[in-house]
Amino acid sequence: MSFKEYLGIQDAFIPMLASGFGGGIGRKGSLCGAFTGAVMTIGMKMGRTDPQDKEALSKIYGKCREFWSQFEKEFGSNLCYDIIGVHLDNEKERQNWLASGGMKKCASIVEKTAGMLCDFINKND
Repeated sequence: MSFKEYLGIQDAFIPMLASGFGGGIGRKGSLCGAFTGAVMTIGMKMGRTDPQDKEALSKIYGKCREFWSQFEKEFGSNLCYDIIGVHLDNEKERQNWLASGGMKKCASIVEKTAGMLCDFINKND
């Protein structure tokens, strides 16, 4: 089950919105896609609905910083390159990474992040 389904969101644009997150945003090794997706989910669950609501904005920033700290504690960083040690925008490195089971490593990071996110959301309900 996806977090979209878990949160009861029917909108079909969400997978489209997150499509570029993989590989640290378009394989550039920046923010981990699992982390970025988690921040999106935190926003869907706890985010503000009124753009003028500064108090709600401050609260969601705090929640995102809290999850950021948990993620970094678990994986050592929130940057794709730091976590997997590969430049995915270098095709040779990416192919070697794929051949050595890199996608399996990323899948385990996504799975672990999803579990952390479930705990985080349930704790903050």
